[in-house]
Amino acid sequence: MSQGTDPTRDRSQAGALARWRWPLVALALALAAMAGRAVFEQTEALARARVAEADGDAEAAIVEYRWVLRWATPVGPHDGEAAEALLRIATDAEAQRPDRAAFALDALRSGLIASRWLWQPRAALLADINARLPPLLVRVAERRGDGRDKQELLAQLQADYARPVGVPGWLSLLVGLGFCAFLCGLFGAWARGVDADGRWHAAAWPWVLAALGGFAVWTSALWFG
Repeated sequence: MSQGTDPTRDRSQAGALARWRWPLVALALALAAMAGRAVFEQTEALARARVAEADGDAEAAIVEYRWVLRWATPVGPHDGEAAEALLRIATDAEAQRPDRAAFALDALRSGLIASRWLWQPRAALLADINARLPPLLVRVAERRGDGRDKQELLAQLQADYARPVGVPGWLSLLVGLGFCAFLCGLFGAWARGVDADGRWHAAAWPWVLAALGGFAVWTSALWFG
């Protein structure tokens, strides 16, 4: 005798699928919108940088290339080109225009640091920039008539740029845990606090608080790390 299907179980599974469908669609749309915005802004900044560089306005190009790096995401296609362009501008200007070279390297450095999340993109390049900037800044200060002793100034700048390169493990853990708590809290609030008829229940509030706490940890770790 064959065993028939359980209508109650089938309805329960269908209800669960229908219940989770729209939150999953909303999450996918939100992630797609954020990724699309980042790619769009990165592409626009790259176009402005190319125009500025073609017009001979290196300073404006440096600013736009830095914005390309700041909009970097795992799906962003242009951050590598921006990093190479800033490195090229710095190298070309290093002999005659140390101020421009320092500006380009500092833009590259700040763009790389701003684009880090669970890891530091191009950590080796960032370490090289930290080593190249102090002597350049000493030359800039000398050209501007800075009367401080060059060796003392160099030692001070080298100490300032000697910060560890990369993202500490504890910070990566906080970012990851905070983001997971944020998502789990949202989904838990929906699963526990909203019934099949769309009515809100008090059981959702602990999950809402977990989502808010996770969001606070996630954003604070990104901002202050």
